[in-house]
Amino acid sequence: MKLVVAIDVGTQSTRSAVVGQDGAILVSAGVDHELHTPRPGWAEQRPDGWWTETCETLRTVLRDPRVDDGAIAAVAVCGQMHGPVGIDESGGVTTPWVQTWADKRSVDQCDRLVADHDEASLRELTANPVLPAWTGIKVSWERDNHPDAYGRTRWYLVPKDFVNLRLTGVAATDHSEASCTYLYDRRSGTYSAELADALGIDVERFAPIHRSVEVVGEVTDEAAAATGLRPGLPVVAGGGDFPTSMLGFGIVGEGVSADVTGTSTLVAAHSRDPLVDPAIQNCRHVVDGWVPFTLLDSGGLSMRWCRQLVSSMRGSEISYEELVALAEEAPAGSEGLYFYPYLMGERRRDNVAAKGGYLGIGLEHSAPHFVRAVMEGVAFAMGRDLVKFACHGHRSSRLMSVGGGTRNELWNRIKAAVVDAPLDVSDEPEAGLKGAAILALTGVGIVDDAVKAALEWRTRQRTVEPDRDMAAVYRSAQVEFERIYERMLGFWPG
Repeated sequence: MKLVVAIDVGTQSTRSAVVGQDGAILVSAGVDHELHTPRPGWAEQRPDGWWTETCETLRTVLRDPRVDDGAIAAVAVCGQMHGPVGIDESGGVTTPWVQTWADKRSVDQCDRLVADHDEASLRELTANPVLPAWTGIKVSWERDNHPDAYGRTRWYLVPKDFVNLRLTGVAATDHSEASCTYLYDRRSGTYSAELADALGIDVERFAPIHRSVEVVGEVTDEAAAATGLRPGLPVVAGGGDFPTSMLGFGIVGEGVSADVTGTSTLVAAHSRDPLVDPAIQNCRHVVDGWVPFTLLDSGGLSMRWCRQLVSSMRGSEISYEELVALAEEAPAGSEGLYFYPYLMGERRRDNVAAKGGYLGIGLEHSAPHFVRAVMEGVAFAMGRDLVKFACHGHRSSRLMSVGGGTRNELWNRIKAAVVDAPLDVSDEPEAGLKGAAILALTGVGIVDDAVKAALEWRTRQRTVEPDRDMAAVYRSAQVEFERIYERMLGFWPG
């Protein structure tokens, strides 16, 4: 059986695995790393640490006696998106601390871009709103604040492309990452000189764009000595961790959407075309098509906040199981009590300073209503985003739920009823590594069709069917939730 090596350079850890051609992970290893926050709104990491961790985890998995080195056919990397690593002509790092996707320091560059250009025209060209997350906007900050380092930089590479450079000596990227630079022309699939001029940066500093399954280089002798990989091993372009995980979860094909609830709640879909809207972000999938998505920073965090609140009020810690049991005592709709889960603001530029809150409190409401309303509020926020998707032609026939939030069965039932569609609950723990493995196997021809492989290997723990009575209650509650939301836009000062 042929094997491939998959690497995931995430925000919290670097992981490596050896995966069989049947999609089974043979062995894996990981190393945690820290997120450095020296100032409010800053979130940095050291790129040299990513490479050190990659080498360490690769040596660990390749030493495993179950691994036949001669059977390894290819390598693929996925990684946290957007963070620009500066590389000079000799391969040295010009950005010892890299802005990660969570870094917000480039908000002034965003404001300047919007002030000097028509935002709607920019959005039409890029398929995206102006946000500090995008790689090119972060590079614009680097040019403004570290002009000497910017001048010495030959390439700006995102984390997985930096690891690929260390593996192969080749600077390359893929469409999923390029589409999130704010330099990407969505129609041509190439970098835009117009967008580069708008940002005041040199487009030639960004790596050539390849398909995610395309072989971009081979493992060098130097990289082989550092990692234990065989010299000459093909390395495919790979993709951003988010769209690669979508592949690993089997979230592929029209009509499929996903709820990813951990600390945040992310709503995403696979669409033939991007959904161009001020409230929707888009990136290219690692297979054909696009991934429109929205992000609620405090989706799962709202439940943690609720647990802490209830625990403090009763004077002892309440478990999540007890919290859910409490919420079960309240009826669907929480008798007109609404919770707005914007505890960390919103990603929308017109509501970035939003706060969370309850609305509609009456004498009939007690603790169960307040807890259930939190779950319903997150589900309504998710439903609002799916409605936006539908307004642009993407209608979900099924919703897949992944992440830590899937362990809350009441929440699963609420979400299924809110969207009034079956909820497929996945228990896949290593979607990034699995997706990267599919890309590697496809890149060297062991797998013919990445989408087919993703669907065949998709794990499904259970399907939650929507309760029709709950769905009827939530259909009208969703309308009221959105009516109130629209009236609250701009209420909080930015």
